[in-house]
Amino acid sequence: MRLEDVTAEIRPRSDWEAVDLGFAMARRSFWRCLSVWWLALLLPTLVGIVLLRDHAFVFVVLFWWWRPVASRMVLFELSRRLFGEAPTWRQIWKEIPRAWSRRFFYRLVGARFSPWAPVTMPVEDLEGLRGQAYQQRAKLVMRRGESAAFRLTLGGSLASVWLMLGLLGMVNMLLPEGQDGVFQESWQAMRAGELGEIGQAGSWILVGCYLVALSLTDIFVTGGGFGIYVNSRTWIEGWDVELAFKRMANRIGMLSKLLIASCFLLLQLPSGAVERSADEVIREVKAHPDFEVQKTKEPVPDASSSSGSSSSGSSSGGSTGGSSGRSTGGSLDWLSLLMQGFGNVLLVVCIVAGLAFIAWLLWTFRHLLRDRSGIDGGPSAGAKARVVMGMEVTPESLPEDIPDTAWRWWCEGRRHEALALLYRGAISRSIELARVEILESDTEGDCLKRIREAGSRAHPAYFKGLTGFWLGLAYAKNFPANEEVQGLCQQWPYAERRQA
Repeated sequence: MRLEDVTAEIRPRSDWEAVDLGFAMARRSFWRCLSVWWLALLLPTLVGIVLLRDHAFVFVVLFWWWRPVASRMVLFELSRRLFGEAPTWRQIWKEIPRAWSRRFFYRLVGARFSPWAPVTMPVEDLEGLRGQAYQQRAKLVMRRGESAAFRLTLGGSLASVWLMLGLLGMVNMLLPEGQDGVFQESWQAMRAGELGEIGQAGSWILVGCYLVALSLTDIFVTGGGFGIYVNSRTWIEGWDVELAFKRMANRIGMLSKLLIASCFLLLQLPSGAVERSADEVIREVKAHPDFEVQKTKEPVPDASSSSGSSSSGSSSGGSTGGSSGRSTGGSLDWLSLLMQGFGNVLLVVCIVAGLAFIAWLLWTFRHLLRDRSGIDGGPSAGAKARVVMGMEVTPESLPEDIPDTAWRWWCEGRRHEALALLYRGAISRSIELARVEILESDTEGDCLKRIREAGSRAHPAYFKGLTGFWLGLAYAKNFPANEEVQGLCQQWPYAERRQA
């Protein structure tokens, strides 16, 4: 599994956003998923039709019982495509026997009626866990999306029945007039409660519509459960953070290679080594036969003339060799200085780039370096929510005396603003004083649950009554009585906010 090859946006989502992600993956590969769904049940379907042709309703019960096998194949298809793979038909045919045999009794007997099967199935099939490890992992994954998974399973079952009735109505509408006798007889038998009197043709039409409806809805139920599973792992394992770091590493990959190469060059070619290398080259050049001093002795009649000529020749040869040596040595010294200067400049550039990169990292991820410790071991004060349900809850946005201001607004006729001020103030004081971790995505029910968990320091009884009045006003336009609002203002339990 390579996160960088993922074909969907990986980020923390709410439960129903995760379900919508699974639906989107199912829609993207709809025909492929539908094909593998029917391939998984092709053999038992054909065998059941042959052996139970006179017992259509027994066949449909058995078909429904074996449905998790087809769900596993849809999960196989969606999981591979999420991480950039495209399973071949050969791989699918090899996977079908495994889908039938993998934990046969547990999946088709022990956990057959589990409403959370769409979410726990990936733990079993994709992670390969068994026994106690599977139970612990399933509980961990189900911490997020448990209610959504239950509603998804229930909604899928109801949608199958609804779609089956729609298909029956469509078939009845498409039949030529006067040839709907089968439907009329079946309908009369169903109204009389005599299901056994429904004809064989009517039974198989009913069963066929249900099988089509079940295949269409189960694809999306499996996709929704897989979306919840992916979202849970994103929250637990920080997939979005890991992806961000990997993308960052890809962007700075070339710069890193350049820095490493530069450091390696500087380590391999220090200035002293460059100078020593130049000295060796100079000695090699001067040792070449072309730079040897040539001496020639010629007999002359005059001894003084001969001595002067020999001295002149020696001086000439020596000066020639010396000037050549100085010329070559000067050019090599210049090359050594140039390489040394280039190395120093490159070192400075690398140091500046490294410092700039570290400063950029510190600035970008400065929120990770903030102090997460609070008063009395409470939660972090650096992650305070600023806007909850579209309402600003920062202390700076609220008046100093919240209950008096709210009561004054209520008397002035600004009733909605007054109750909203009390509700915003209660949330703000709970975050600031009681250290309640309220998220910006929380609803009224989530806020009430978190305040209850915080205990008496967050005044849950007062907040529960205030929430009831606020919900009645916000969603039903039911304004509380003046005495009730006055009581809320007089019973305001939160102290003045702490001074900075």
